[in-house]
Amino acid sequence: MSQQLPTWRTSGGQANWLSRLIEAMEACSRPEWRARPVDPRELRALQARLAQPAKLHPAYGSRFSLRN
Repeated sequence: MSQQLPTWRTSGGQANWLSRLIEAMEACSRPEWRARPVDPRELRALQARLAQPAKLHPAYGSRFSLRN
C-alpha cells in the first residue's frame, strides 16, 4: 500500500504554497495595510500562538527525538 503525500508536500504544492506566502507578505507590507488599527485581542492571541513551541502533525511526526 503506497502512502499519498498531501498536496503541499509535492513539488507543485510547495511552489503553490510559497507563491501564496509571498503574495500575503507583499500585501501585508503595503503602507495602507500596515496603517490599519489592530484589535488588541488579536495581538494577544497572535503573541500567545507564537509563544507556543512548534508541533509536528501527528501523521508526520517521529517517535525519535532530535534532542538526544
